[in-house]
Formats: sequence, C-alpha cells, structure tokens
Amino acid sequence: MPLTLIQLVSEQTMQNLLPVLRLKPHRLIHLATPKTQSRSAWIAEAARRSNHPVALETLTLSPMPGMRETMQATLDAIERAGQSGEEALLNFTGGTKLMSIGAYVAALKHKTPSFYVDTQDAQFVDGQSAEGLAAHFGGDLSFTPILRSLTLHAVAAANGCGRITNGQNWQTWHPLAQHLFEHPEQEKACHDAMQNLPTPSRPAEWLAVLNRDLPVPPAVAQLAVQTGCYRAGGAPNILRLPDSTRADLEELAKLDGQNPLPDFRTRFFRAVAPLQLALNFLSGSWWEVLIAGRLHGAGRFRDIRWSAQIGERGGPELEEDVLALDGVRVVYVSCKRSSQNAKLLSQLEQIKARAQRLGGTFNQCFLCIFLAPSGKARENLHKRAAELNIHLIYPEDLQHSDPFAWNA
Repeated sequence: MPLTLIQLVSEQTMQNLLPVLRLKPHRLIHLATPKTQSRSAWIAEAARRSNHPVALETLTLSPMPGMRETMQATLDAIERAGQSGEEALLNFTGGTKLMSIGAYVAALKHKTPSFYVDTQDAQFVDGQSAEGLAAHFGGDLSFTPILRSLTLHAVAAANGCGRITNGQNWQTWHPLAQHLFEHPEQEKACHDAMQNLPTPSRPAEWLAVLNRDLPVPPAVAQLAVQTGCYRAGGAPNILRLPDSTRADLEELAKLDGQNPLPDFRTRFFRAVAPLQLALNFLSGSWWEVLIAGRLHGAGRFRDIRWSAQIGERGGPELEEDVLALDGVRVVYVSCKRSSQNAKLLSQLEQIKARAQRLGGTFNQCFLCIFLAPSGKARENLHKRAAELNIHLIYPEDLQHSDPFAWNA
C-alpha cells in the first residue's frame, strides 16, 4: 500500500527530513504551527532534491496547540489516509511535548505504527503504538541506510537555504597545498609575492595582471602548473595566471564604460573567477584545501566541499571555506591563514550563525588557523570559542589521526 507519513513539524527539521529519506512515503501530512509552517515546504523541497518527490499537505494548528487539538488533527489525518487506500505512519518527534503526547494518543487509539527520531543515538525508536513498524524500515532502525542519500543539498534545503553549489575540486589542488604546508618558508614567499600585486577592479587591469610574471619557488611553480590552473613562465621560478578567459576580458575591456551590455558584470565576474582562484590559493586559501584533505583522510566525513556558494537563487551568495557531513551533522569549517590581528574573536559569532543557518542545531564548527595567535589574543579566542562550541585547529593538531574528533 502507498505510505502516508504524518509528522509534527519542528523548528529543527532534521528529525522531519530523515524519516522522509528513509521511508520514501507517497504523501506527507504535516501538522505545524504558524511558527513552523514554512519549514514544512522546506522538508518537501529537501526530499525533492534527494530524488524522493512527495505529495505534501500541511495542516496549520493554533499557535499553542494542546493535546486534544493535536490528537484530533492526527486522527483525522490517519482516517483520511485510510480512505485514500494508504497506510499511515506517525512521527511524533517534533512539536511541543503536549503535541507529541496528543499525536501519540491518536496513534494508540487508531492502532497506527509510530516512531521517535533519536538523533543523539542515530536511530529510529518504535513507539509501540501498533505492530508492523520494523517492516517499513526493513528491520534496520539505524540511520545507516540514510547516510548514502543524505547530502549537503538536502540538509541546506531542509533549513531553508535556496541554493548550495558543489564548490571547487579540492583534489586537483591538494598536492600543491600539501607542499606549501610542508615548506612554510616557500609558503611565505608565495604569500608575499601575491601581496605585492595590484588589486585590479576593471577588465583592463586584470589583463595587465594576466601578463605579469609571478615569482615563486621553483618547486611551487612546477606543482602549480600541474594543477592546470596556472601557466608556466619563462624561468623555473616564474608563474603566469591562466589565460582561458583572455578573449572575454579583452572584449569586456573594449566595452568598459561605453554603454556596457546588460550582463556585463556577470560576464566580468565569470572571466576573472579563475584568476582570483589562482591568486587566492597562493595567498592563503591553500590552507582550506589542506583541511579538506585532512577531513577526507579521517574517513568519516562525506560530501566534502571546498569554496561552495550558499544563498538564494538569483540573490546574493556567501562563499564558505569547507563544508562536509559527519553522520547527519553539518560540518562547518572556517579557515584562516593568520589570526588577523585578533580580528577572529569578532568572527566567532558569525561562524556559529552561518553553521546554524545551514544545518540547524545539528552542526559541528571548526576554526582552523595556520599562523596561530599568542598571548592574551589566543587566550581570549579559546575562551569564546569554547562558549560557542567551536573547535580550534592549529597545524600541530593535524599530526593526530583524527584532529577533528568531536567531544561536544
């Protein structure tokens, strides 16, 4: 029989998303309050992005529904499912305690199978309101069968994020990042060389940088050319930026300031993107790639993304350093080459907020710093990071087999 999944919509949407991905119901009936109503559609969108489209019906209860109101709404939903020739299951995890009790009593009255989503122990718990729940889960009530289908796309959608890109291919850059990590004197030489470059803002200025020699250590130049994202210069210690967008930059330079095309800015940003990527990498974003590689090496992280863009379709986007999944939790990693004259202290709240925006409360936050702060700045940073449950990572921590071990 087709399956109808009845859920109490919570402000933390993972406990509503996971059952949908696991059970793949034909229909979703959500009992929501005005405060959580919008999250109902987010869950359905997350299911769609996971290739499990589902028919959605959202029933909006009063702002503070009691046991009786929730029980009656649940009974009505169960009976409508039966009238449509569908079998009903109840997820009573979300909502207030009174809502959960009311929904569970309805399942008992109607002898409908029910369950609770235990995110702490990564399992579904049989509510024992009726027999037959285990068969729907194939006898496995753990989260394990879900993990392969759970992606950052789905988690982001479930939390209301309109768009998340795949990011850049960090594997291509990893050998160069590893070399810079192992040779800090060469890393500093590259960083200094990048800092001495002008900051272009117009197509003609970028063309000038495109033609400029970049002095770097020979070993760095060799590995950089092997990425396919730089050109070899006229000497072993010379790099050039990629020129794959040269023709577009030349055309844009002619149009600049002379009634440019409506899509001028879009084309301009697209043309300079590979140049900015190459410059930023040697300026410090190599550290992000190294961290992505360490996450991969730990063996338990999935869907690792470097430099992904997050935002609304057609709207502003924010670039994130490194993102991943650990089980059902979002892993949010901010990477900094230096302590930025103690400016990181003011950025900790932003790190936490952006992680919650992507994964709700189911997140792990890391701040990875290559050149660690010292003295009072370090002490203050550690104190505030601990208060916000943000784990700090320094180069010496990468010697451990799993520097990202989470003890929160």
